[in-house]
Amino acid sequence: MRRGVPSLSALQAFEAAARHESFSKAAIELSQTHGAVCKKVNELEAHLGITLFERVRQRLVLSAAGAEYARRIRVHLDQIRRDTVDVVRKQSEVPVELAVGVTFASQWLIPRLHDFYERNPDIQLHIMGRDQPTFFDDSSFDAAIYFGQALWPAMPGRPLVNDDKILAVCAPSLTNGRGNLSGAEIGAMPWIHTRDLPRAWLSWSETAGTRVIEHDASNQHYDMFIMAINAAVSGLGVALLPRILIDRELRTGALVQVHPHAIPNPETVYYSFPEQKRDWEPLRRFDQWLGAAIDEYRDGWGRRERIKALETSTFASG
Repeated sequence: MRRGVPSLSALQAFEAAARHESFSKAAIELSQTHGAVCKKVNELEAHLGITLFERVRQRLVLSAAGAEYARRIRVHLDQIRRDTVDVVRKQSEVPVELAVGVTFASQWLIPRLHDFYERNPDIQLHIMGRDQPTFFDDSSFDAAIYFGQALWPAMPGRPLVNDDKILAVCAPSLTNGRGNLSGAEIGAMPWIHTRDLPRAWLSWSETAGTRVIEHDASNQHYDMFIMAINAAVSGLGVALLPRILIDRELRTGALVQVHPHAIPNPETVYYSFPEQKRDWEPLRRFDQWLGAAIDEYRDGWGRRERIKALETSTFASG
């Protein structure tokens, strides 16, 4: 034993014996002989100058000092085990560097990653928020997910979602428990604008089939979708937002659609990767999972739309 520091094997023998209150059971757990465990515990007691165990009617019983020491040592041994497992795991993990739009990552991708990691425990995704073109020859990114009207130049890939809708939504507290609002009611509410959809309200108003008048004094402008989403959830007004970015809020009721009219999202969600990474196994597995997650999202929306249409039809016929 090093001066002042007992050996790890002696501490392991003591902790196991303290937990079982038996040298024999500790020996079985540690795959050692009964004599080896006894020797290590005796050496530890001699090193510390403390009696750790007492024998009471042929039973092994911890002394008061032994019980306190066992409690402390157990904490440190558990930490050593966790640190060891963690360093081994990290050595075997394969990192995948992803450039993802900030709002898409926060609202759609990250809430679904638990499923990805359950299926792919050996892959670690490193996600960086990027809302501007990411060129793979100038960065370390292995793939990118982003909104756009076309694939970024010199970047192979494919569209993930090209049929998204822009919905008029707000916090339920602003509707007073009602479903659809009239155009006049929507026009009287504060409007939330976002940088990436500068003409959304104009397009929606012109095609809504009802008179909607904008009140400039109550307009709010936000740079990023995540800001506009939080503003809408906080009850600051009605917003036009991509359905894929507010899926969770609509499912939980944090946001409600206030008018049945929706307009096409002018931008597509794209997934891109370097050509040389096309057959890279970790990226291929992420690609497969991402496609399945998108399909599940679509199926969920399809079911909700069918239920909504059935409820509307039943209400109208009643």
